[in-house]
Amino acid sequence: MKTNRAISAARAREDRQKCLDWLIPQMSEGKAKTLTKDQYRDLARAEFSFSTAAFNEAWIWAIEETGRQDWYEGKGRD
Repeated sequence: MKTNRAISAARAREDRQKCLDWLIPQMSEGKAKTLTKDQYRDLARAEFSFSTAAFNEAWIWAIEETGRQDWYEGKGRD
């Protein structure tokens, strides 16, 4: 039987992976960052549930995986 801690850790990994899978296509192929990080989180949350911590970790991982360090910065001005 899994402990509550193990269950929570497994859920966090699943949430982080869902967010990562959602974020990578948003950042890939030179797409411009058209929204703020909070707005991207809101878009993802409209599709599936996750913790804010999972999204924040996936955000960093997606930036590093795609090489889009420009996404660390705020949304560009129009």
